[in-house]
This record gives sequence, structure tokens and C-alpha cells, in this order.
Amino acid sequence: MKRDKRGNRRAPAAAAECPANQGGTVSLFVSILVRYPEVASVTYRRESHCLRLSVLVRSGLPEERVAALRERIGKSIQAYVRLVDRETRVFDLAVKARQGVSVVEMWRDIDSLTQNELSLILTVVREFFGDELVVDSLPHVESEDLAVQEELIEEMLDDLRDFRQQPNLIAFREEGRVLVFNQ
Repeated sequence: MKRDKRGNRRAPAAAAECPANQGGTVSLFVSILVRYPEVASVTYRRESHCLRLSVLVRSGLPEERVAALRERIGKSIQAYVRLVDRETRVFDLAVKARQGVSVVEMWRDIDSLTQNELSLILTVVREFFGDELVVDSLPHVESEDLAVQEELIEEMLDDLRDFRQQPNLIAFREEGRVLVFNQ
């Protein structure tokens, strides 16, 4: 435990500012943004118990391309959940045009989302958009560190499934930092 200027013990800032399990959700968001540099933001909605992952694409997306992406991700999720014997409650995809880029938002329910499925979805997105996808330039991350991030994401998703009292949160990157806010 850290000490303040007077030598009094105090909780670390993250724990002091994060009631109950909110700190776990903050860590989940940070891990997703570190592990997947193509993810521009992560949002949690308590009322639907869903995560929204947003990615940025350097071009406008005609409806035909949006439909093709929705179908490709949808089929990938269907195949995956059949293999692991899970059912999805929510999968949605929307695209918004913003200042010369397209924001692709994908919604998934926490109850059935796994790290492996998250990785699958983002692999499909990377392959679909290629160089059009905006990817944050991070310093080189060792493959061992990526594996650790994946394990942490899976553990924190498990924790979030059981804890439904999280506030609505959003996390995004800004100037090389990850920022997390209550909404």
C-alpha cells in the first residue's frame, strides 16, 4: 500500500477511485486496448450487459460493404459458438461516418463473449479492411506479453459476467494513453 506525503497509508488511485469491481472492468478495458491496437474504444452498458468495440476505417463504407462485414462476422460468431456450445444473446454492428473516417461499432453480450471470440472478431475485421483499418502505433510488444493480456482478458470477462452492477464505462486511446470514464 502506498503512503501519502504525511506517511499515511492510502489505497492506490485505481482502487480508491473504482468502487467494488469497477477496477476489474477498467483493467479489462486497458487490456483490450493494449492487446488489440485496432480497437479505438470499448464501452460497457449495464442495462444490456454488453460491450461495444469500436474500430476506425480510413474510408467511407457503402451499405454493401457494411452488409458483407456484418455477414462475415455473424457467420464467424455462429460457427465459433456452435463449436464451444454457447449461445449469443446480442450481436450487432453499426457504422457511423465521422470526419473522413468510418466508425464501426460492434456490440456483444458479456454473458457469452470469450477472449477467443474477441480475437476471432478482430481478426475478421483486420482481414476485411486491411490497410484501411486505423491501428494505433504501439511500441513492440513481445508475444509472451500478448499471451498474458489474452489470459487477463478471459479472466476479467469471467468476472464481469458475474458482476452486473458496473457503471456505464468507456475507454479510448488518446496520445498514447488509455483513458477510462464513467458515462
